[in-house]
Amino acid sequence: MEFNKIKIVSILKITTCILVLFGTGVNAQELTLKKAHDLMLTENGEIKASNFEVKSMEEENKATKGLRLPTVSLSGTYLNLDKDITADLNTERDMVGGLLSISDPTAVLGDWNFSLLDKNIGFASADISMPLYAGGKINAANKASDIKLQLSENNHRLKEDELTVNLITYFFRLKLAKEAEVLRKEVYETVLLHSNQADKFFENGMIPEVETLNAKVALSNANRELLAAKKDVALATTALKNLIGTDNLETISTTFTDPSILKPLNEFQNDMLKENKQLKTIEKNRELAKVGVKVENSDYFPKVGVFGKYLFWKDNLPLADTKWLAGLSVEWELFNGFQREHKIKASKYKVSQIEALDKQARLNLTTYTEKLYNEIEKQLEQFESLKTDETFAEKLKFMRTRAFEEGTGTSLEVVDATLKLTEIKLHKIKALYLYNVAYGELMVRIGETESFLNEK
Repeated sequence: MEFNKIKIVSILKITTCILVLFGTGVNAQELTLKKAHDLMLTENGEIKASNFEVKSMEEENKATKGLRLPTVSLSGTYLNLDKDITADLNTERDMVGGLLSISDPTAVLGDWNFSLLDKNIGFASADISMPLYAGGKINAANKASDIKLQLSENNHRLKEDELTVNLITYFFRLKLAKEAEVLRKEVYETVLLHSNQADKFFENGMIPEVETLNAKVALSNANRELLAAKKDVALATTALKNLIGTDNLETISTTFTDPSILKPLNEFQNDMLKENKQLKTIEKNRELAKVGVKVENSDYFPKVGVFGKYLFWKDNLPLADTKWLAGLSVEWELFNGFQREHKIKASKYKVSQIEALDKQARLNLTTYTEKLYNEIEKQLEQFESLKTDETFAEKLKFMRTRAFEEGTGTSLEVVDATLKLTEIKLHKIKALYLYNVAYGELMVRIGETESFLNEK
């Protein structure tokens, strides 16, 4: 019974371990560039701050719509004067008494010193006002608010694009560092195997001691390069984690996809001029500047509005028997020292300034597109050339190794062939890295971010 119990417990432990390992294998998924991008959009602090700016502008836009609506308010006032407000007509009373041949006007006509207003007075009212016409300024303010909202949304997308370009760079830099680490590890293991083999050949008197020294120096160098590659991986991982905005980073794919032939340069340039968000920002600023001209022109026209007031409480106001009043107000500034003329000219210069910036920006973006495209073509050519070199280097390494094993070659030749092959492989993955970074940046700038992310 005791044996069976121990057997059952052992089986349960083994089963649990298998399930844990299986579950880990199922849940462990590689972090794709697309998934990293989605995480960054939700976790990155700069994107969150930019999104709050858009929300703030949305509320300001809603507030501007209220310029068309009436304004209702309550107001109250209570005053304490130094004395009552009176009207002393006793002199006039005496004059009247004289005309009427009254010997004692005070006794007959009384005191003509009247109190018009008590020194303590108060009143409260409900007020309403609404603009009817402001020379087009209200319409212009709403139009400007709409444009500012669109600008904030476009600036938010620009921020996303800027960080997406950084993400592409950091993501592929980590891939580059990981592949370089794998290569350095392969070199270290190869040189270690060769060093051990050289030691055995020396012990058997097949090679001189100097050959083992060459192998040991190469092994030390390979170990140093491997340690440096691991540090590069750690640094690249930290940079990517910080950009995404998370402390947990899943395993990423460590293989690059081969570059492919792209469409012609002029098609990319056309796409850049149509879809680039910097140009859209300039266009919105131009629209905003044109609205500014309309705002300044509106000062030439009168401002018309209606208003009303209802007194719902008063104290010691015997002369104000009315409960409400309503009216129409008109204000028309005829001359203000030529301020309007100069402000209109200034706003027109602003339009011209933005148009000049737009023209230069288009030239810059055309050159920028060509620069990225040339980088893509350059790295594509480098990659194709390095693939051929890699084939030759692998054959050379094989031949040098066989020659050393047969006693017709040296350890230095084997190490040299190994390092040459590694150098070519490193250049090849660096070409892939530079290709993907340039291609990714180009695709983001022409508004094809999703298309690029889905390719990876």
